Amino acid sequence: MTKLSKKEAQNIRVKLPSLLNLVRKEDSDYQLIFVSVFDHWLTQDEFEPHIHTEEFGELQRRRDSLQKFIVGLFDLVPTFSWRYKRKKRIYLYRFETLNQILKKCDLQNQNSQTGQRYDILIPDLQACYSEEWDWTNCLWFRNEDKIKPLIELAKNSGLYILEKTKHNNG
Repeated sequence: MTKLSKKEAQNIRVKLPSLLNLVRKEDSDYQLIFVSVFDHWLTQDEFEPHIHTEEFGELQRRRDSLQKFIVGLFDLVPTFSWRYKRKKRIYLYRFETLNQILKKCDLQNQNSQTGQRYDILIPDLQACYSEEWDWTNCLWFRNEDKIKPLIELAKNSGLYILEKTKHNNG
């Protein structure tokens, strides 16, 4: 991944206002839906046996669904990542190859304990896809109409949309 020019980075910040708050998971005006390998929120009784499965076939099905979504996302629109460098400043990078984004996400090693390893910035859709815990990820967005292709992609990848909320940590 190569660092973006100042103009390219500014363009992303225009399309994704409050970007710093978003990546820090602080109060923002983004809405949130959850993308999951499960078709419903697990009950307390379902949680332990389903989340921490050791069954290879089930683990592979989950990983493949998540990877199919990432591959489709990369093919759909330009995707970006960020990282902290010097004095906690955020630097933005474009994923130039499918291998780069797959390496960043490391989906074939994902399990129920992994989480918060990556955020995929999707400025053209005013959205950000973030890994979370327990096989359920977050799709942060500003315009619901723009993310319709992502919702369709999730469903076609074998994933489920669980809940939609207005995010407000304050």
